[in-house]
Amino acid sequence: MAAHGAFGMLPGVDRPALAATIPTRKRPAVLLDVGASVECRPQHLLQFAVMGEVYTRTVLGTASPRIGLLSTGTEASKGNELTREAHQLLKASALNFVGNVEARDVYSGNADVIVCDGFTGNVALKISEGLVGLVEGLLTEELSSTITMRVGSLLTRRALRHFRRRVDYSEYGGAPLLGVNGVSIISHGKSSPRAIKNAVKVAVQAVESKMDEHIGRRLGEGVSDA
Repeated sequence: MAAHGAFGMLPGVDRPALAATIPTRKRPAVLLDVGASVECRPQHLLQFAVMGEVYTRTVLGTASPRIGLLSTGTEASKGNELTREAHQLLKASALNFVGNVEARDVYSGNADVIVCDGFTGNVALKISEGLVGLVEGLLTEELSSTITMRVGSLLTRRALRHFRRRVDYSEYGGAPLLGVNGVSIISHGKSSPRAIKNAVKVAVQAVESKMDEHIGRRLGEGVSDA
């Protein structure tokens, strides 16, 4: 990536990670990596967890973020070799690790930071984007199919607008590329003016909170002591 070449990497970071802010039933959470590092080793996922914890705490304002590992089951023995080994590293760290998170529970709000490799995260994020579009389309079709439904649509318009804001990617601006030695926000290819405005807002918050300094210091102290 251009940001990698321009800024270089923070000390102690082997791979960068894109951190996507996602809605949950409780409060926004962070899913990373969603595409920057497709092939990962267990220690990379541990570094992603530290970076995600710092971002969630300093920029999103979540105290003591709960860290989850995306896997095929909640048991430590579930998943592939990568997730099983990463689970042990996360469990042994000083992070607030709450265990594995299944895909169906990503949006439950039980974890504030959900860690995975870039391939898995990218697929999960794009499936979610497609599902949101499908749900919105189906709701619009059903609410406009009959006169009765159209009247109901008028009555529920405010709720629908609120729903759209909660799941709209533009509300979160863009995904910060964590791990590079500088603030870099990656926006969606079809970003609206609102999305760009919110991406700039995220960048300002990252700079003002000295996010990169916090990440560098935490990793410099040793990941296991994060």
